[in-house]
Order: sequence, then C-alpha cells, then structure tokens
Amino acid sequence: MTIMKLAEFISDLNKTENKSNTSDSNIKLILEILRKINSSLVLADVLDLVLKNAISITKSDRGFIVLQDDKGNLEFVLCLDSEGQPLSEEIFNISTTVVNEVFQSGQSRFIESAQDDTKNKSQSIINLELQTIICAPLITKGEKIGVVYVDSKTLNKLEGKEVIELFEIFASQAGIAIHNALMHQRQVRANFELNRANNELEMAKQQAEKFEMLKNHFLLQMSHEIRTPFNIILGGIHLLRSGSLHLESSEVKDIFDMIDSGGNRIIRTVDEIMEMAKIKSGNYEVRHEAIHLEKDILEEVIKTYKGLSQKKGIDLLFEKTTEKNEIICDKFTTYQIIQEIIDNAVKFTKKGFVKVKKYATDDGNLAVEVSDTGVGISADYMEHIFEPFSQEDTGYSRKFEGNGLALALVKKYAEMNNIFIDISSKKNAGTTVRLIFK
Repeated sequence: MTIMKLAEFISDLNKTENKSNTSDSNIKLILEILRKINSSLVLADVLDLVLKNAISITKSDRGFIVLQDDKGNLEFVLCLDSEGQPLSEEIFNISTTVVNEVFQSGQSRFIESAQDDTKNKSQSIINLELQTIICAPLITKGEKIGVVYVDSKTLNKLEGKEVIELFEIFASQAGIAIHNALMHQRQVRANFELNRANNELEMAKQQAEKFEMLKNHFLLQMSHEIRTPFNIILGGIHLLRSGSLHLESSEVKDIFDMIDSGGNRIIRTVDEIMEMAKIKSGNYEVRHEAIHLEKDILEEVIKTYKGLSQKKGIDLLFEKTTEKNEIICDKFTTYQIIQEIIDNAVKFTKKGFVKVKKYATDDGNLAVEVSDTGVGISADYMEHIFEPFSQEDTGYSRKFEGNGLALALVKKYAEMNNIFIDISSKKNAGTTVRLIFK
C-alpha cells in the first residue's frame, strides 16, 4: 500500500459518523510511527522501530522481521518480545507456514482464535500454542522484500478489519523505509569498498614509485660501488705499469693493498646481491645446528676486525657476563649477522670504541650487544634502517662505502634464525645493536 491508500483510509474513517476514539488514536499513532521510521536511513534503527511498533499497535507478545537475502532465501533479521528485547534461542520459533504463504502470495494474514481454527491451523501453530497471528508482506515498487510477523498466545480481541488495514498500511510504509535503509546501507558499503580500492590503488602507486626510486638508487649505488674500486684498481695498475716506482718501496705495497681492498669490495658487493636474491627467491637452505657462540663466531669476527680498528685508532673490546654459549642456529647466516653489525660499528666509528658484549637476559636467553661511539643514526632514518639499498647518506658525495644491503640481509637472516634484533641510536652519539637468541 502507498501513502495514497493511507490518505484514502483516513478519509473513509473520517466519513464514518460513529468512528471510535480508538480509530482516531490509531491513525495518529500510525502517522507518528511512519514519521519516526522515515526519519532514519540506518537499517538497524529502522528495523528496530518497525518491529517494536508492529508489536505495540497489535498488542502482540513478540514479533519478527524476515527479509529476502541476495540468494532469494528468507532470513530472520530481527526478533523481539513485547518489551523490545531480543528473543532467546529457546523461544525462537515461528509459524513458517504463515510466513512463507504471506511472502509468496503478497497478501496479509490475520488469524484469531488460531487454536480453534481447524481450516487454517498448521502443526507449528498447534505446537506454539498461538492464538493471534498477524503477518503482512513488505513490498516496495512492486517487489517483495520480506514480511513483518507478530503473534500472541492470548486472544487480543482486535477489531479485525481495522487492525489488518492499519497493519497493512504500516507494513507498506515500513517496507519503503526498510528498502531505503537497505539501499543506503549498500551505498555506504559500496563507498567503503570504493574508498578501500582507491586506497589500495594509491598504496600500489606509492609502492611502484618507491620501487622505481629504489631501482634508480640501486643503479646509482651499484655504479658507485663497482666504479670506485675499479678506479682504484686501474689507478694502481697504471702506476705499476708506468715504471716510476721501485718494487721494494712502501708505495708499491700500498698500491697492492688498494688493489686488494678494491677487489674485495667488488666481491662483497656481488656476494650481498646474490645472497639477497637467494633469500627473495626462497632458494637459501637454512641448516640449524648447535654451535658455540663465542668460539665459533664471536672470537673469529673480533679477530678479523682487530687490525682495522687498531689502524683507525679505536678500541675493539669484548666483554662477557655469562659462560653460556650454546645456540641452535644456521652458522653461516648467524656469522654474517654478527660480522655485518661489527663491520658497520667499526666503519662508522672514527674515534672512541666498539664494544661487543655477551650476556644472558632476565629470561635466560643468550644475547649479544654491539655498541659504538660512531656517527649514529637519525630518528628519521631509523624506520628505513632495514630496507634494501637504503642509506642515510646517499649519492657520490657520501662519506662511507656500502650498497645498503647489509642491514637488510641482517634482518632477513635474523628472521630465519628466530633472533630478535633491536637497534637504538642517536645522531653523532653512537649506536647499540642487540641480538637475543631464542
């Protein structure tokens, strides 16, 4: 039914000379209910208002709103008692016969004295001991979207014709309100999905731009990392070929040292690229075994960097507060982790010290801490510290060599060995790296 039918119904009642006060109050009530229902587009609020008022105007014990889902099945979306409270599962039963009949036919049903009605009585009505049942279809623009159903175990002594017409008018307008709320809900969901898709697209765009930037940065880094040592090597070879140096002079030794350093730098760059490629492709085979942390790794790495630290005039210290040493890990990658951390500490420290400390945490886990008095890391760069090819100081003017892969590899290796890694630093005040073996 439409607003026009509501107007016609009110007009007919107004023409009735003996119309009761009840009719007047019901009309006013329906109009007030419809005003409230149509004031909201929030589906939950609309359904709640519709059902509570359906129960109220029919003086029923309970009510149900059943809507057709996207697959065409009828689904209970709201069930309340006369107090407006949700029904418990024990009493969540309904005469589905009536519901299906009303939905299929599109015609309302009003059953009173249902237990005595042999013609319309179904088994569910008998089992539920129902006396009064009112059910009306929810229709909008000629399309059935569900039903509103109320029932009672008592005889409500309702004026049949007036109640069913009022209920039909109410259900008709409720159907429109529910349809509008459903459309609004779908629009909100569609907007949400659209915004999410736009956000994902924007993130993908940013990732693509970041990848492009990293690619360009990588090419710049690789050019620098390969060109610089090659220039050193070629420069040394040129000096040797010139014949201007005596083979026994210290200058010749320095040239060979430069060539050796340049060659090792190229090899290290290529090795790190290959290792990252292995990890990314999933081709690295992790082999966990029991190793002695101090003898198998710490002593060897510290010994390797002792000479370089002395040459730079910084102290490379080792301290331990526990004799615990056994860890289960992949020896190669764990060695690489500690070597890269100590290498960075020595590389970025001009004066002062680099200290390696082995200790046990409060939880009994073995831990290694590498602290230095080096250049430190800015707070802005800390969030990018483990990103591949990232460096705080970039370009040809940067002060320290490196391709930005070392700490990215360290992070990956730590994850492969279940090692917790934490870095704290302050610009121009030094850095501390903590490793906890779990």
